[in-house]
Amino acid sequence: MKKSLILTISLIAVIGVITYTLAKNKKKIEANKVVVDRTKLAVAVSTSLVDYKEYDGKVVLPANLELNSEATIAAGIQGKIEKLSIEIGTRVAKGQVIGSLESKLKLINLKSNELTLSKLEKDLARNEDLFKGNAGTELSVINSKYDIENTRLQIEQVKQQISDGNIISPISGIVTSRKLMAGEFVSPGSVIATVVDDIHLKAVVFVNEKDVYQLRLGQNASITSDVFPNKSFAGNIKFISPKGDENHNYRVELQLNTNALRAGTYVMVGFDLGGKAKVLQIPKLALVEGVKNPYVYVVKNNVASVKKITLGREIGENIEVVAGLEAGEEVVTSGQINLTDGSSIIKTNDK
Repeated sequence: MKKSLILTISLIAVIGVITYTLAKNKKKIEANKVVVDRTKLAVAVSTSLVDYKEYDGKVVLPANLELNSEATIAAGIQGKIEKLSIEIGTRVAKGQVIGSLESKLKLINLKSNELTLSKLEKDLARNEDLFKGNAGTELSVINSKYDIENTRLQIEQVKQQISDGNIISPISGIVTSRKLMAGEFVSPGSVIATVVDDIHLKAVVFVNEKDVYQLRLGQNASITSDVFPNKSFAGNIKFISPKGDENHNYRVELQLNTNALRAGTYVMVGFDLGGKAKVLQIPKLALVEGVKNPYVYVVKNNVASVKKITLGREIGENIEVVAGLEAGEEVVTSGQINLTDGSSIIKTNDK
């Protein structure tokens, strides 16, 4: 009996300890779930004053280099590839014959038709002589002429078939892929290889509506790349889109002729639009989500508030503000990730 009482008391004690521990842990967990109001905590940010700054009429915009033209080398007729003198990396010229389909039977057919033509021409001469001497008929002469013309057409047809068996590069450039080899059978239109024009590249840039009206076809521009930091390439405008995108930017294509750069390279395109002026500018760093959704945090009395703005042209590291801000206002340039509308701030700089 005494032993059972001791066990019961011990069990109750253990249960009590466990219950107390669980209750204590629950309080800690509940305390951790409490959302801390950080709106009153000051966030350290850098700021910059909105101000009118010089604009020299020059615009530099990012662009990508693209291939000006790319084409496939294909079979014109059905047959077996007899010769193919290209590999990946081979440079070819427009109109260059780089292979041919087997044409032995066509050449035999051509020779046969040429022999037939020679015989028919002799027959025509004989029939004409007979007709002149009243020993032959006019119909014989007409039939001979018909046979000759028909054979000539057959010869031209076979020659065209032999010519169609030549594999020709449609553009000048470099072979970037080869799908078939000599000895393989092809159908009309079968792709044999791909060739790209790696000399004539195009730079594709998007220009906002405020600047695009200053551009014209044939206008020169300078193209630079980090790949060649001390070198500038000349380009000229070949295309200006008649329609802008949802951000009021227009696609502009420039042609440049160089084998120093390659398609896919990131470049900067510089236009000289002329007309120096002072325009309202802010650092691009002030834009919270970039140019697609332009807004900034404006600081007043150490409180940050969201402000939607309308942008103009990009000017180096700055960007023009067309509407939404005034000179003398202060915008946040770093630390925006920690801000919400109405956040308190501590300025780490005075600009």
